Amino acid sequence: DFTVDNLKDTPLTIASAGVAELTTRAITEGQLIGRMEEPVAMSVWVEGSADKYNANNVEWVHNGTDWNSNSNSTVLYEGENKQKIYALYPYCEGATEDGKIAINATEQADYLIAKQNLIDENPIHLTMRHAFAKLSLMPTFGTEVGGLEIVSIEVKNMYASGTLNIKENTWTYQGEATATLAMTNHEVLVIPMEVCESFPIVITMNDGRVFKATISLAAVGNELKSNSQYKISLQIGQDKVTVGNITAAPWVAENGGNLETE
Repeated sequence: DFTVDNLKDTPLTIASAGVAELTTRAITEGQLIGRMEEPVAMSVWVEGSADKYNANNVEWVHNGTDWNSNSNSTVLYEGENKQKIYALYPYCEGATEDGKIAINATEQADYLIAKQNLIDENPIHLTMRHAFAKLSLMPTFGTEVGGLEIVSIEVKNMYASGTLNIKENTWTYQGEATATLAMTNHEVLVIPMEVCESFPIVITMNDGRVFKATISLAAVGNELKSNSQYKISLQIGQDKVTVGNITAAPWVAENGGNLETE
């Protein structure tokens, strides 16, 4: 049977950038909130058979209702399963034409990506995932401890920077895994590692005492995966820290959200 695609060569549009059941610190009540006076924007790549069907790191901005391209030229829809698309939030002017970006983990920016997929409909619905892994510390205090508070938590032997391949959702490391990252509110974002058996943490208390511990990842496959949250329980006693369970799960929220403004 011969079917005419009536949408061919019409403007390619993005209906939504769904975060599925994912959430970021920037999402409130299912909606992503842009910073004051700044747009909510993402980088978009489209690969087709001709220039009119392609886009290389084009900025798409959400105006509160719709996603719109900031390009001077309109990207056209080539037809079902004729093009591929991938995207990065937030928009990064420095991302390369082939979808790579150098990232500094110390900046603790939460990047969301939609890895390369065939475009099977127009408008498009994108599903975004976290490019980082998230470590969350769940501390409790022993009954003999009173009045103690955690002042700082440092996570060691992480990568300070790396190059993210947005198309494939893979990382290329820069340097060795020797960086120290500081937790905020008992959380830190880290560059994923295919192999990571353990890492040290240093906890400083308000009375000046410093506790050190090593977190084994044997129970979660000796790895740190993107789009995963690792919850680490430990108990702080009078003179030592005891590491408890560690669990890994998709970085999810009770309710999903959209990468869109209110």
